[in-house]
Amino acid sequence: MHIECGFDNQPELLVAIGPTLGVKIGFDPNFRFQKNSSTSTLPNLPNNQYHALIDTGATLSCIDSKIATVLRLPVIDRSPISGVHGSAEVNVYLAQVHIPSLNHILYGSFHGVDLHAGGQPHSVLLGREFLRDMEMIYYGNTGSVSISHFSNTK
Repeated sequence: MHIECGFDNQPELLVAIGPTLGVKIGFDPNFRFQKNSSTSTLPNLPNNQYHALIDTGATLSCIDSKIATVLRLPVIDRSPISGVHGSAEVNVYLAQVHIPSLNHILYGSFHGVDLHAGGQPHSVLLGREFLRDMEMIYYGNTGSVSISHFSNTK
């Protein structure tokens, strides 16, 4: 199943905003992911939905640091990261990110970055680590982007 994460017939909007998915964010300490099982239950996350950018330029996945603080995500480390503005040390949060449209759960560490403070409309960046289980088709001339996952194993 492919789902749309672009802006069909709006290529300018795709350039301005990028491929975007709706996600739920939180940390459920009782959640246990069962690999290779169709019986995995969903983590108990807040109902708020956030915008996540599929960012092929990012290696890791990140979360807006203010959102992480509001959601009281546990800080598990501090780590240096680098981007277009140089290097900085940031908090690393433990979280689950549920992508309802793909029935996909990301769990683990997310680097805290200042997305909203920098004018970014997204609350989460989904980096190439997310894309390793995905197939994404990007039609820049039409603004359409579709994505699907290869399997339900992660």
